Amino acid sequence: MTEQVEAPAVTPTGCPVDLWSGEFNENFWPEINRMQASDTLSVHTQGDTPCHVATRYEDVFKILRDWKRFSSEFGVAILGHDNRAEPPKNEGRFLPEDLDPPAQTDWRKLLNPELTEEKMRRFVPAITEEIDAFLDIGIAAGGFRVMEDFLRPLQLRAVFSNLLNLEGDSIDDWMQWAHDIFVGETAEASENAFVSLYTAIDALVRERMEHPIDDDLVSLVCRIEEIDGQAPTLAERIAVVLPLSIAGLESTGTVLGGTIHHLATHPDDLAELVADPALVPDAVEEGLRMFANVTVLQRTTTCPVTIGSTSLDAGEKVWTSYNGANRDPARFPDPHTWNVHRKDKNHIAFSIGPHRCLGSNFARVMMTCVLERIVEKMPRFTLADGQVVGHHSMPTRGIHEFVVTVPSN
Repeated sequence: MTEQVEAPAVTPTGCPVDLWSGEFNENFWPEINRMQASDTLSVHTQGDTPCHVATRYEDVFKILRDWKRFSSEFGVAILGHDNRAEPPKNEGRFLPEDLDPPAQTDWRKLLNPELTEEKMRRFVPAITEEIDAFLDIGIAAGGFRVMEDFLRPLQLRAVFSNLLNLEGDSIDDWMQWAHDIFVGETAEASENAFVSLYTAIDALVRERMEHPIDDDLVSLVCRIEEIDGQAPTLAERIAVVLPLSIAGLESTGTVLGGTIHHLATHPDDLAELVADPALVPDAVEEGLRMFANVTVLQRTTTCPVTIGSTSLDAGEKVWTSYNGANRDPARFPDPHTWNVHRKDKNHIAFSIGPHRCLGSNFARVMMTCVLERIVEKMPRFTLADGQVVGHHSMPTRGIHEFVVTVPSN
């Protein structure tokens, strides 16, 4: 077990917080823990709209479970640089995330059987082959960029090839769009990426509606005849395929990036996995807890409700922090400490309740494959000297890039 220190202490600044600011990014965990220490929700102002930020495990759990009072239908996702100077959008863009039951339940009944752990494990041989190919190149070179040379291209193959049955060089563009939607350097880059990916998925859905593929998730979405008593529109089918193409890319890679960075900077924790590879599933869960990427997802209140000591009226915006909840000291002792032997593994990296992540089984399978192969092929690796490792913190928390060095023997 080793202490994970990511930011220096910061002087409390009161209840309001600017989540898009450089100060918040640079002092992320002290700011999150400061917010958790108060029974009153902190407030971020988006445009002229107050957004109440829930960071404590108990509060986030309560919100995510209670879809009747905390609705998803006015939009869940906060995209990169999304409306920083304007009020939050009051519309859904991703299905079934931006639906409440019963329509949301109908979509999940369709998709859940296609995303079980058993079905996801059929991709293990292909994913393992890709992992080995990327690692072999990096090991031979004596080191590599973890995000650009390994995790992002690996996800490109794992998600686009296996889940979406895409082929060809065009998927390189898809990968860039999926990344820029969340962490594009400018608001224009994020918006352009969303438009580009939406356009590409529009074309994919139209093509699969005309020429469906057997045992194909996108074709299944294209062929479904009825949801909540009505035939889905083309826009609704696109809105289902859209999150399938980006969720596993940003979230899984970000969690793996944090986990690999931790192991590169904490040799005792790496040595423990090397000595006992049976601990890899526990390491996956601890990585999901410590490096969950979601800083904020949105809900909208449907009636007056109280969270802690904060009273909210109907129609107010509540932003939930999954990574904050997963490092809440009231729930997880020593929350910033890596500990694969934790008895409480009930993190909410994948959310909980009716909107629990559809891709959780695929993410766990992929993370397990990556860590198993790293432990076997790279029993010793370290963070390369002379680099500054930067993070993005809104709307997701993760490492931009880092380089590891792999010794030759």
